[in-house]
Amino acid sequence: MHRLPEREAEMLSLIFKKRVGVVLLFALLCAAGVVLVTQLSVQLYPRTNRPRLSSSIRHDGISAVAFSNEYGEMIESRLMAIPGAELVEARYGANQSTFTITFAWDVDAHTAHADAEAALTSIGNQLPSDLTGVSRVRFFAGENAGFLILGLSSPTVTAEEMYRTVTGSLESRLNQVRDVDVVEVLSVENLRVDIVLRPTDMLHFGLTIVDVNNAMRSAGAATQSVGSLVDGPTRYSVRIDREQRGLMEIGDTVIRETGGVAVTLSDIADIDVSYTIPSATFVMEGTRGIQLVATPVDGGNIRTMSEEITRIVLDARDSGVLPADTEFNLLLDPAQYINRSIVNVVQAALIGALLAMLIVFLTLGEIRNTMLIGVSLPVTLVMSFILLYVFDVTLNLISLGGMALAVGMIVDSSIVVMENIHRFRVDEAHDGDVPHLKGLIIRAVAQVRGPVIASTLTSILVFLPISFTAPLTNAILGEQSTVVVFTLVVSLVVSLTLIPLLAFLAYHKHRATNGKTINDDDDSAEEPRRNLSDTVIGRIETVYAAALRAIVKRRATAAGLIVVVAGVLAFSIVVVMPLIPTEILSPPQSDRLIVFMQTAEDITTEDIVEQKIPEMTTLINERLGGYIANTYAEVRGRFNRLFVVLRNTRDIAHVTSELEDLFASDNDWTYNIMNWDPAQLPLPRTNDLQIAVSGPDETEVVALLERLRDTVSESELYARVSTVPATSFTDELIMRPRPETISGVQGYSQAGLASILQRALVGTQAVTYEHEGISVSARARYPAELVQGRSNFENLLVPYNQSAIPIKHFFDFSTDTNVSQIVSENGERVFRVYGNMSWGSGAADRPDRESKAREFVEESLDVPPGYSVVFENPQEELDSSIRSLFVSLAISVALIYLLLTFQFNSFGAPIVILVSVPLGFIGLVFSLYVFGSSLSLNSMLGAILLSGIVVNNSIIMIDFYRKSLAEYANRIDALVETARIRLRPILITTLTTIVGMLPIAIGLGEGSNVIKPLGIAVSGGLFVSTSLTLFVVPAILSLVKLRAVET
Repeated sequence: MHRLPEREAEMLSLIFKKRVGVVLLFALLCAAGVVLVTQLSVQLYPRTNRPRLSSSIRHDGISAVAFSNEYGEMIESRLMAIPGAELVEARYGANQSTFTITFAWDVDAHTAHADAEAALTSIGNQLPSDLTGVSRVRFFAGENAGFLILGLSSPTVTAEEMYRTVTGSLESRLNQVRDVDVVEVLSVENLRVDIVLRPTDMLHFGLTIVDVNNAMRSAGAATQSVGSLVDGPTRYSVRIDREQRGLMEIGDTVIRETGGVAVTLSDIADIDVSYTIPSATFVMEGTRGIQLVATPVDGGNIRTMSEEITRIVLDARDSGVLPADTEFNLLLDPAQYINRSIVNVVQAALIGALLAMLIVFLTLGEIRNTMLIGVSLPVTLVMSFILLYVFDVTLNLISLGGMALAVGMIVDSSIVVMENIHRFRVDEAHDGDVPHLKGLIIRAVAQVRGPVIASTLTSILVFLPISFTAPLTNAILGEQSTVVVFTLVVSLVVSLTLIPLLAFLAYHKHRATNGKTINDDDDSAEEPRRNLSDTVIGRIETVYAAALRAIVKRRATAAGLIVVVAGVLAFSIVVVMPLIPTEILSPPQSDRLIVFMQTAEDITTEDIVEQKIPEMTTLINERLGGYIANTYAEVRGRFNRLFVVLRNTRDIAHVTSELEDLFASDNDWTYNIMNWDPAQLPLPRTNDLQIAVSGPDETEVVALLERLRDTVSESELYARVSTVPATSFTDELIMRPRPETISGVQGYSQAGLASILQRALVGTQAVTYEHEGISVSARARYPAELVQGRSNFENLLVPYNQSAIPIKHFFDFSTDTNVSQIVSENGERVFRVYGNMSWGSGAADRPDRESKAREFVEESLDVPPGYSVVFENPQEELDSSIRSLFVSLAISVALIYLLLTFQFNSFGAPIVILVSVPLGFIGLVFSLYVFGSSLSLNSMLGAILLSGIVVNNSIIMIDFYRKSLAEYANRIDALVETARIRLRPILITTLTTIVGMLPIAIGLGEGSNVIKPLGIAVSGGLFVSTSLTLFVVPAILSLVKLRAVET
């Protein structure tokens, strides 16, 4: 027997002596964990995108080329100077340009938003006042994981009245909720102001559209600053405050006073103020309603946002702001998805824990041993929440998946410790003597403390390189890895302190009488003895020992086994692995369908709202009422969407089939039914094909881009082919001023005429009025027929000396063409063709299709000299993430080797131990292939995790082998006996880990399929690795010579 280190004995002795205090300490820590878990931030997913914001600038009447040439350099340089901005994409178009800013991963979303808003405000101040200005800075559409859609209605209040109440009393409060990016209320009615100028009357009064524009802007401004005034030590800002006319008095706006007579807007224009149904209308259960949409900031706490908004709306009803009979319909609630996913992941973890405990009971055969091991599960999980709170880790589907994953691993250390205590009690026939029990437990724990610590550290070490992987990988898997590390650290502490103490408390009250162990309070208690499980395990150990001896006693047989396994490993990597599809993460199951409706007919919004949608809703309820929770629709004229919410996700296939039967496309309507998952993990957008075009002449580059797009489309390899920028050209009417002519006409200049022409084409600048709680923009315009057609435009008349002069008198006209859109990235122009395969195509098809597309382009497209067509990798971020995980796996193995070298003080033993890593990879690859799973970030995390788990069995076996060499006559006997003795703990830890992950691998519950590849990878890999390790590692040990441990 090896000498027990005194410090280890003293530590456990102190724990036994202060057992009341130690138990109380663990109880207090568990209570703290229960409290702190309620304080953790809860999300559906961790933040998986860099902050990305966008804004647009309206420049009516200014082409993409003109705006880019005039202001592009100034705007882009300002945006690229924003701290943390990595990519600035500018899309210049006719009348409007959009700018998107992508920040670095480590930039806070709120900081990014504030910096972008400040920069764009500064840019807006430098643009001409006649431009509409910079739109509100918003997070890029689609980048947020979840948004809230709330429907409101009342039997006693009209939708119009409800809308005015919500926008007037609630909208501002809702926009103040933490983590809200924007709250929008979809209008149920539009207040429309149509001002059509009468050109003849304008000429009669000698007015131009610029005069109308200036008058309307002046009348619409309630405050006008006129400068500053100094009065001694005081400096005043001087402004004019005037009463703003109401919307219904807009016709009284004075345009000009001539001879004491005021010419008003109604004297020269036809004005119509009316209510209409907006182009975008919300329909709930067949009737118009109020739709409230709340979008979170990037990385915001979505559940908190959802709950706070719902609380504010409910409080508004209770306090009388909203009608008492207001009905709420949470059409899309991210909190619902989060809660459901959390419940299902926790359910999977509980099922795994129960299965693991069942395995422990069947293999150890004692209830008390099983219960002692089982205690480590809740204690470890609850105490882990303390570390999650301290390090600000959020609860989400990915991090909870890490906790569910760790269930089977948490008990491993406790199993090894408890199994060794059990074996010592049986072998030494413990008779209830307290000093003997105390020494027995101390010796049993000391014997396995080294392997237990080494095994846990190897599992922890595999997660350290995750922090140095590609940003996308770290963003998705970082918190999951952190959760696993925290639970393993806590489980190690529990197994070496609390479990021995509980074992001491559970057995120290027993004494021996007539060969039986009798409890002081229960005469029926029995002494530790071999039970049924011991008998069954004993027979398995005998069979295993015989089979193993047959392999290791002959060197040729051992070597042959190793060669065969190596061949299977090569086959799995070279042949099977390329057949597994790749993806970032598997999407969760959804309970929603969208019926897209499109018609070529001239149909009004009223007809769709009042006839089409109610008709479709009735058909759906008659056929599928038992499957449908609710329906709602967005009506946008010719393009509309009907949302169908199911009661259960399992019915998605049946309902889809029924809807396809109900709504078959015909000559009038085209229908398209798709599954929609609003809670799908938001990931960077990728394409299946990306080709870049470059050359000296941008006009020729666009023409080449168009030919390339058509060539790729002709190959029929991709369902959708697009270009950036658009390849269409705009026809330009070039007007060259006649300076001599203009100077000869009093009252006109080149700048004045340019303003008249701009206003003639786009109307006056919009003036905003407030009417009954509704904001409405008023803009005067010429009749459409007056400014349509080149001839009409050239003959547009402007007043002069009680007469009129056509515009063509001042300008020479010519035509030209130019690009309709300009796209740049960080100041560099880009020209690309993108291709996407049809929905459902496997990722494994992508390389083959790209190769065929490359060949087709080379054969069919003539590229001019000086121009280039380059195939780029559209999946670079995904490929980088996968590559970084392979690098992480290699680093993990290196760290494990370094740890084991210190542990065993040997170079050879760690190499033998690490043989189990490729053995696990065999099981991983075949499991993913057989069960139709994917090679994703989660499955690769499974490979990394597996490399830390599978070595544990080898560590236990080789540690005992080296310690036992001196006790046997030859190495073969020592090897077979060591393997036989350690078979039980190896089987227990392996089976508990596998069954603990079984609910994840099967994908029980909604949301579990996101981490399903991870469960399959670990379960399959561990099963195969353990099966092979029990024979391959001893076979290698029989061929090499390891030194015995010096005692």
